[in-house]
Amino acid sequence: MPGNYFRCIGGKTALLLLIQHAVFSNPMPEQMSFSASSYVQNAHPSSTARVALKDLLTTLEGRYKVRINYIGEIVNNIQVLPPSAKADGVQFVDYLNNLLKPLGLEAEQAAMNQYIIYRLNPAGPKITPIVAAQVIPVQQVRIVSGTVTDENGIPLPGVTVLVKGTNNGVHTSNDGKYTLKNVPEKAVLVFSFIGFKAQEININNRTDINVKLLTDIQSVKDVVITGYQEIKKDNFTGTAITISGEELKRFNPQNILASLQSFDPSFKIVENNINGSNPNKLPNINVRGTTALPTGDIATLNRNNLASVTNLPTFIMDGYEVSLQTIFDLDPNRVASMTLLKDAAATAVYGSRAANGVLVIVTKAPKEGMLALSYNYELTVTAPDLTDYRVLNAKDKLEYERLAGVYTANMVDSPDELEQEYYRKKKNVLSGINTYWLSQPVATELGHKHSIYLEGGSKAMRYGVDARYQTNDGVMKGSFRKRYSLSTNLSYNLNNKFRFMNQFTISQVSSKESPYREFSNYVKMNPYYPKTDSMGRLLREVDKWGYYDAVKGASSLTVLNPMYEATTGSFDKTEYLEFVDAFSIEYNITDGLKVRGQASLTKLKGTADKFVSPFSNDYFTVTGDDLKDRGKYTYGTQDNWQVDGSLTMNYFKQIGSSHYINLSLGTNIQDRKGDNRSLVAQGFTNDRFSELEFARRYEIDGSPDGSVSQERLIGGFLSTNYSYQNRFLVDGTIRVDASSKFGTDSRMAPFWALGLGWNVHNEHFMSHKVISQLKLRATTGLTGDVSFPAYLSNTTYQYYSSDWYSTGVGTVFKSYGNQGLKWQRTRNFDLGLELGLFRDRIYISPRYYYKLTKDLLADVIVPPSTGFTEYKENLGEMVNKGYEVTFRANVYRSRNVSVNLTANAVRNDNKITKISNALKSYNDKVDTKQATDKDFSSVPLLRYKEGQSLYTIYAVKSLGIDPENGKEIFVKKDGTKTYEYDVKDMVPVGDQNTKLEGFFGGSLNYKNWMTEIKFYGKCGGDMYNQTLVDRVENADPRYNVDSRVLSSRWKQPGDHVFFKNIADQGSTKTSSRFVQRENVLELKSIYLAYDSPASFYKRLKMQSLRFSVNMNDIWRTSTIEAERGIDYPFARSFTFSLSTRF
Repeated sequence: MPGNYFRCIGGKTALLLLIQHAVFSNPMPEQMSFSASSYVQNAHPSSTARVALKDLLTTLEGRYKVRINYIGEIVNNIQVLPPSAKADGVQFVDYLNNLLKPLGLEAEQAAMNQYIIYRLNPAGPKITPIVAAQVIPVQQVRIVSGTVTDENGIPLPGVTVLVKGTNNGVHTSNDGKYTLKNVPEKAVLVFSFIGFKAQEININNRTDINVKLLTDIQSVKDVVITGYQEIKKDNFTGTAITISGEELKRFNPQNILASLQSFDPSFKIVENNINGSNPNKLPNINVRGTTALPTGDIATLNRNNLASVTNLPTFIMDGYEVSLQTIFDLDPNRVASMTLLKDAAATAVYGSRAANGVLVIVTKAPKEGMLALSYNYELTVTAPDLTDYRVLNAKDKLEYERLAGVYTANMVDSPDELEQEYYRKKKNVLSGINTYWLSQPVATELGHKHSIYLEGGSKAMRYGVDARYQTNDGVMKGSFRKRYSLSTNLSYNLNNKFRFMNQFTISQVSSKESPYREFSNYVKMNPYYPKTDSMGRLLREVDKWGYYDAVKGASSLTVLNPMYEATTGSFDKTEYLEFVDAFSIEYNITDGLKVRGQASLTKLKGTADKFVSPFSNDYFTVTGDDLKDRGKYTYGTQDNWQVDGSLTMNYFKQIGSSHYINLSLGTNIQDRKGDNRSLVAQGFTNDRFSELEFARRYEIDGSPDGSVSQERLIGGFLSTNYSYQNRFLVDGTIRVDASSKFGTDSRMAPFWALGLGWNVHNEHFMSHKVISQLKLRATTGLTGDVSFPAYLSNTTYQYYSSDWYSTGVGTVFKSYGNQGLKWQRTRNFDLGLELGLFRDRIYISPRYYYKLTKDLLADVIVPPSTGFTEYKENLGEMVNKGYEVTFRANVYRSRNVSVNLTANAVRNDNKITKISNALKSYNDKVDTKQATDKDFSSVPLLRYKEGQSLYTIYAVKSLGIDPENGKEIFVKKDGTKTYEYDVKDMVPVGDQNTKLEGFFGGSLNYKNWMTEIKFYGKCGGDMYNQTLVDRVENADPRYNVDSRVLSSRWKQPGDHVFFKNIADQGSTKTSSRFVQRENVLELKSIYLAYDSPASFYKRLKMQSLRFSVNMNDIWRTSTIEAERGIDYPFARSFTFSLSTRF
C-alpha cells in the first residue's frame, strides 16, 4: 500500500491527494481543464467513535479501490467522525469536500481521479477556481513552461504542476517538461510528485521556471522493511533505523558499513589496531554489545585479539541472507536503503539468527520509462596517517643507546670494539644520515571506480543493468583490492496479479598484500642506518649486534633491511568469484492479501596463494642441507554454495475505521555447503620458479588438508502488527527453528517477541502546537545465535594420512561432539520514546535496552591425552545493557537555505553474570601462562570473572615508581605493599567499555551547494597502553623506540617520575600503571557537493551533473598517546566524484 508523504510548505500547508485507479490504460494528457460538480451528498456518521483523518483516508482508499498519496501535515492530529458510504452518482470531489470543509480544508479536482486539498484561508475571501478556458478579467495571463528534475538533475515525468487555488494544471512529460497556459501574472505554482517534497513558487512575471524537487527521504523511512514484511513506522513498536543510500554515500562512499555506524553507533565496527586501514581485512562488527565469548587457546586470548571475536549481525539483502564479505564488497551505488533491526520485536522473525541484530539491505529497483543511463566516477586519494608514531631521530636514538649501556659491556665484544662501534654510528649521524624508515613502505595511492547503470521499461516489464569496476589501493605499497561486478534486474508484472522478478549478480574480487610485509618491521629500524650503499644499491645487511645467550654463549644478531623483501618474488594474494541469482514470484490474491515465494542460489569459488621466496630474509640464517628447503608456497581453495528459500503470505486489512492489521505467515529453509582445501609446499630453487609444481616437497611433517561441511536451517514464523486508531500498537512474533548443528534432543527451539506502543500525539488531550509526535513503546522477546561451526554436537574423526595399515586407513579423533549442546539464547527488553517538536523540526529519541544471553558457548580445554584439546559447552551467562539517543534539528530553513544539526550517542555496559567451573579453571591456567612465559608477562590476558566485563583489564595494582630506589610498588590482594610481582595478585584495574560514544555534526544546503560534516567522539573507557610497555620501559635499545623513552625516567633518589631507570630493561610486568583513561575526538567526514545548472549540462547532452568530494578520517586527538596500525598503518582518504545521467 502506498505510503503517506508529508510536507510543510513555507508558512502554509498543502495536501495533495492523488487518487488513481489501480490499473491505468491510457496515459495522462499533457494539458488538462477541470470543473467541479455542485452536488454534495450529506455525510452521516457511521460510527460514534472519532478516528484519525489520516486513517480514514486509508480506509477510503481500500473501500473505493483507489490509491491515495498526500503531501503535507494538515491531516496530522485531526480526529473526525467517519462518513457514510458515497451515494451512487455523487462526484468523489463533492463527497470529499463534505468531509473536509468543516475541518477548514477544501478539495479541488486536478485531473481524472486526482485532487488537491488546501487549507481554507479564513482571513480572506473564498478563492474561486479558475478553469483553463476561463478569461481572467483583472490579471493578465501567460504561458509558463520549464523542466522539473530531482535533486540529481534527473527529469521527472508525471509531476503535477498546478496554479494554486485553481484547477488549472498539467503533468510533466517523459523528459520532465511542462507547459501551463492561462497562468495569472501573480500566480503561485504548486509542484508535487509522489515521494518528493512539494514546492510553491511565485512566478513573478516569469515564463520559464525550472524546478528541482528534493527527495522526501523521510518517506523512505515511513516504512520499516524487515525482509519478510513492510510495516508502517507509525504502527511499529520495534527498534529500527532506516538510512537511504544517498545518505550513506555522503558520509563515506567507499565503506557503507562505516557510514551506517555514523547514523547509529550501536552498530559498532571494532577498531582493529593491528591491521589498521588494510583494504583486504574484513571488519568485526557487533550490535548493542558482545553476546559471544572468544575462542582459542590461552596464547591467542590477549586484549589485542578481542577484535577477532565473532559477533556479527545477520545480513539480509533483497530477502536472502548474505555474508559480511558480500556486503563489504558491495557497490554503494546499488544500495537504495539499509535498515538496522535491533530489538526482539524487530528481529524475532529471524529467530536463531537474530541475537546480534539484523541488517536489511534493499538494492535499487529499475524505474519505468525510457532507457536511461547513469554514470558515476570516483577518484580516491588515500594517504598514510603516521601521526601516532613518535620515534627517535638518529641523534637521540644513539644517545638513548649510550644511556642504556649498550656500549658499556655485552659479554661478547671488548670495550674498545664497543667504543669503535659507537663512533662508527656517530659518524653516520654527523654525516646526515637520518632515515625515516616509516615512510619507506607506504605511499599516497590513487583508486578509481566506474559505475554504469541502465534502466527503463514499462509498467509490465522493467529492466536494470549495473556494472562496476573499482580499484582500492592501500597505503602500503603494492597492496590493493580490485572489485568487478555485473548485475541484472528484470521485473514482469502480469495484470497486477502476478509479479515475477529475477536478479542476477556476478562479482569478482582480487586482492594482494604488500610485498613490503609488516609495517612494524620498519618502525623498529634505527634512523642512522642507510638504505643503500654508496652506489645506490639497496643494502640487505645493515648492522650486526653481539650478545650473550645463556645456552649458545657468544652470539650475534644481523639486522636486515626490511625493504629487501620487496625485491624478491614473494607474494600474498587472494581471489574469489561469486554468483548470486535470486528469483521471486509475488501473487496478489486480493486487495491486502498476497503470497511471495523466493529462492536464491549463491555460489562462491576462491583461491589463496602465498609464496615466500627462498631469497627472503626469513631464510637468511639457513645453512647446509636446509638450503634445499628454502621457500614456501601456501595454497588454499574454497568452494561454497548456499540455497535460501522462503514462502511468505502477507495480509493487511483496515477493519472499520479503527483497526489495522498487518500479518505475515511464512517459512524459510537454508542449506549451506563448504569445501575447503589447503596445502603447504617448500623447497624452491629461486623466486622465478614460483609456481606450486616447482616445490621440492610438502612442508616438513605436513600433508594436504581439507574439510567439507554442510548445515541446514529451517524455520516457520507468524508475525502480527496491529494498531487501534493509530493510537495503541501491538507487535507479536512467534518462530520455531530447527538446525542440523545440534543433537537430536536440542534440534528445535522456539523464539518469540512482543511489543506494545502508544502514539500519544494522536490522543485528544494532546496539544499539537508544540508536540507533533510523541510515541512510547516497550518490547521484549527471545532470540538466538547459531553462528558457530557445523559439527560441534557430533564427534568427528580424520583419516590418519601419515601411514597406512595393510587392512586400510586408520582414523584419529578430530573433535569431541557434545550431544547436549543447547541453543545460545538472548532475552531482550527494550524501552523507547520518540518526541517530535514544532512539526518534527526537532526530533529526539532516547532508548534503553537490556540483553541477557544464556547458555554461552565456550571452549573447554582438556588434556591432549584424551585425543583432542578442547570441546564446546554451554558455560555461562552475559548481560549487555545500555542507552541510546538520537537527535536531529532543522534549525533554519528558507527557500534557498537549510541548516540541520544531528547527534547520536550510545553507552553499553557488558557484564559476565555466571560462569562454570571450567571457565574458572581456565583462569588458573592463564595465571600459570603469564607467570612462566616471558612473551606474555607484560600483556594483559583475558580472564572470566562473574560481575566483571568481557572487556575488563586484569593486572597487578601498582602505586608507581618508588622515588627512593626506582622500583615499582605493587599492591597485593590483601592490600599490603610489596616490590615483588606475583600474578596471583591480578585484579580488575580497568574496563575498555566506553561511558559514551557517538557522532555529531551538521549540514548546510544553499541553492545548488551542499556540505555536511560529522565528528566522532568517545569517552570514559580504559586502555592498557602497550606502547609504553613495549616501546618505552621494556624497549630493546638495539631497535628504534618511542621518543618518550628519554623522558620521565628515574635517575636518582627523590625523582618522582612515571618510568623506571633507563638501564632497567625488560623487567616490567603487567600492572595498572599503564592503564589510562581514553577520550577520543575525530573529524570523521566532510562532504561537499555542487549540482551544476541545467544550462551547462544540457549543452553536454546530459540530464544531470553533480560534482562532490568526501574527506574521511581527517583528524584525530586522544588523551592517550599510543601507536596505532601495528602491521598496517591507518589512513586518510579523499574521494572526488562525478555523477551524471543521460
